[in-house]
Amino acid sequence: MLFFAAQAQAANLQLQMPDELPSKFKKNIRAHLGELPDSEAERESFVFTAFDKTQAALQAMGYYRSHINIRINKEAQHKDKKLWRMFIGVNLNEPTRFDDILIDIQGEAELDPKFLELVTNIQAKLLKTGDVVDHGVYEEVKTKISSLALDRGYFDGKFDRSRLAIRQDFENADVELVYHSGRRYYLGEVLYSEFDIEPEILQSLIPFELGEPYTSQRVIKFQNQLQQTQYFGNTLVVPDRNDAVNQLVPLKVTLGKTKSHFFDVGMGYATDTKFRISAGWRTPKINRYGHSQETKIEYSKINPTGRFTYRIPLSHPIKDLLQFQATLEDDEYGGLVSKYLEGRVANVRVYDSWSGVYYVRYLSEGWRYQNNALGEAEEGSYLMPGVLFSRIRRSGPQLDPSWGFSQFYGFEGGAEGAGSDINILRAIARWRFITTPMRRHRVVVRAEVGISDIFDAPKSKLAPSLRFFAGGDQSIRGFDYQSQGPTEIVNEGELAGEEVVVGGKRMALASIEYQYYFTEKIRGVVFSDAGNATDNIRIDPVYSVGFGVHYISPVGAIRVDFGYGISEDDPSWKLHFNLGAEL
Repeated sequence: MLFFAAQAQAANLQLQMPDELPSKFKKNIRAHLGELPDSEAERESFVFTAFDKTQAALQAMGYYRSHINIRINKEAQHKDKKLWRMFIGVNLNEPTRFDDILIDIQGEAELDPKFLELVTNIQAKLLKTGDVVDHGVYEEVKTKISSLALDRGYFDGKFDRSRLAIRQDFENADVELVYHSGRRYYLGEVLYSEFDIEPEILQSLIPFELGEPYTSQRVIKFQNQLQQTQYFGNTLVVPDRNDAVNQLVPLKVTLGKTKSHFFDVGMGYATDTKFRISAGWRTPKINRYGHSQETKIEYSKINPTGRFTYRIPLSHPIKDLLQFQATLEDDEYGGLVSKYLEGRVANVRVYDSWSGVYYVRYLSEGWRYQNNALGEAEEGSYLMPGVLFSRIRRSGPQLDPSWGFSQFYGFEGGAEGAGSDINILRAIARWRFITTPMRRHRVVVRAEVGISDIFDAPKSKLAPSLRFFAGGDQSIRGFDYQSQGPTEIVNEGELAGEEVVVGGKRMALASIEYQYYFTEKIRGVVFSDAGNATDNIRIDPVYSVGFGVHYISPVGAIRVDFGYGISEDDPSWKLHFNLGAEL
């Protein structure tokens, strides 16, 4: 459909319609008329067919009794050429309305719940007695019926009768749609192209049993799972109806070859970690058993990191993995600097709506006060089994959902004499909720709580990565990165007598943010954050307020926020910059 104002003009023809004619009719008439003519021969043809095309455009929208008056003025001049002016006058009169409507599904689909639901929705929302006839709606209904039949495996289905009958008085129209589905087909044998992986791995990816009723959703899920393994290049799963036997449809699977290795480099910036560069090496399929590895090195001034991950599929290459991981990282936590080495063995599981990680990790960490090279360093070792559970639900665009709820829960613990220097129990939970109560108005709420309980040992034996800090882009805006939490006085070295933040054994944070969309890509933001880290049950929170501007880019929201710590004695505005999806 082409946008059309009251007037359009080509080199040799000017087209006009009444200003009072609703724009939807102008657009449809203009679409039926087609491109304006460039030559005299095209102009003659355009004028000759204008009445019939205008009438067809109006009838398609249910106006069979409209009066059309076309006048041509051939006397005008435009740039030394004769310019014809065509005036299309339209008097719509009363529209034609639906009266008798029959939708009859026959064959095996007659009792299919999805067809019963479709027919009910059509009769309630699309084709109703008394509505103005719309040929587009009529064709849409036919398409919905045919599409559902293909989606549900009724490949032999066809319309025995499909009729939109306009009565002679043009007051009413009748609809008769009789669809015979024929027999339903079922999912048959899976036939693969050449592949170089263990057949058991491919078998585990099939999300259906032989002989289950055909649905396109099952086929699409199968293809998506093949693609998600990253073992193959392009994958294609196609039902072969021509080779169906006894209503069993074989699926032909084409598995494209993929690269042996992938390399990538990147860079980014966030006010918490400053400039960051990264390099990655990924091998999606090391051998025919589906093993894979990923090596990633990230460098920033605050926390350079190196991580190696090796994965082995167990019962399923996506939903059940044995994972080995080694991490080496330097980081800054408040007034402490830390260097740690972690080794982890985990079972990664994906359930219907939750993801779980069951692991044992060994952490060896050394730390000291920041900018205090002469001070004594602390060290600690911890062997901790743990479990992580997470779930994300969303609706709307993935990078900018209109509704969403994410949950994360983690539990781990270690015992003195069983690989750990101290007895420790840790738990952490995070929630984020997004809602759009009205168009352009969006609210984001988040909360986080954590606890690190140690028994029969001073906090000085607890590594900084196991403590809690507050402040920063993802915590409490308006405060520097990990600048909030319990403090202590340095007793030795260059910083002797100074007070530094050393983190706490407990933490609670909360935030509420209101967003208003000026355009689809740009939104303004106001927010308030609160919370803190502490060593006690009682939290002494700090507060901040702020505003910002977010731009929805193809890789997620670019967020520029300005936070103001209202609980500080001498606060100043802090700039926070971040990039990525919110869920």
